[in-house]
Amino acid sequence: MRLWLIFPVLMAVVLGARAPNAQQVDFVIDATLPVRDTELPYTLDLNLSAAAPTRVGVGALLDLREVQKTVPERLAENAIVDNCGLQVRLDEFGFEAQDDTIDLDGQVTITIFECSRTSERDFQRGEQKNAVQANMSTEATVELRDNCAYFELIDLVLTAPEAQREKLLEDDTLASVKKLMLAAVDLVLNETPLCPVLPAELASLDPVYDTGGPREIGEGGLGVFLDGSVDVSPSTILDILTVLQQQELIPGPP
Repeated sequence: MRLWLIFPVLMAVVLGARAPNAQQVDFVIDATLPVRDTELPYTLDLNLSAAAPTRVGVGALLDLREVQKTVPERLAENAIVDNCGLQVRLDEFGFEAQDDTIDLDGQVTITIFECSRTSERDFQRGEQKNAVQANMSTEATVELRDNCAYFELIDLVLTAPEAQREKLLEDDTLASVKKLMLAAVDLVLNETPLCPVLPAELASLDPVYDTGGPREIGEGGLGVFLDGSVDVSPSTILDILTVLQQQELIPGPP
């Protein structure tokens, strides 16, 4: 039997995976996404399929529905922007997948303060001048960089109540808030990429992902897919055989 047929079978034995046929194997891995000082659980559904005599196709689906439920609760009442003259607090929000995009909606409270310079570099916040609650909506997508999936906002729309919109537009407040929010959110998203980590039994595979993007799971459930391949070298096969021998699933060396 050729290596491209042997390999998926070996993976199925090592990981107790579902093997629908000799050229394809699926299995599920529990993983976590580190976000600042916490870790959020998600599920990685990995598919290996025979692609060529020396290549195995890899399809990874990251199920982020638990993250989708947890993040809005943890970020509620947090300030997205908080500087001397402006605070933007995230009151509530939620997001869901729609086909190949991610829709996000919520409400923010925009508070404007007096701000005075106290030295060449320092400023001091003064009294509150104005506060308004605005609706926020945006779309996000996924960009694949360095084998990791990064979330990126496509645009951000802020709308204020009619009674206060004119004053805010005169002060160019909404445009300024939008710019600062995009910068702040982009910074956080760039610090929290999705980089699937395989368990020790698969570490030597080192898959290379070529494409990726959002994917809806069920109705509105957030998922991210990654497609790529693995170079099935002799050393990789030997690593898998070693694992099989260590687990006494096949006889060891004579």
